[in-house]
Amino acid sequence: MANTLSLRRLWLMYKRLAVTHRPDRTKRGLAIAHSAFYAGGRGVLKVLAHLLERGDYEELHETIRRQGRQIEKILRRRPRRH
Repeated sequence: MANTLSLRRLWLMYKRLAVTHRPDRTKRGLAIAHSAFYAGGRGVLKVLAHLLERGDYEELHETIRRQGRQIEKILRRRPRRH
């Protein structure tokens, strides 16, 4: 199975984490988290699209690799559930 970029799947993982680790568990708090998540995603996609439009493929790939390494570090620090 190939890995595909799915903002919906990422949002569900983010929401699961946000619901368990945030003090504001109201519908309003969830709506704010939802808006923040998609605004951040939209911003990232705009930056990547800008690099792609300029033809700066090496910088595009390096940005993706760099961000991937940072995400992996964050995931490794996450406490394990038993």
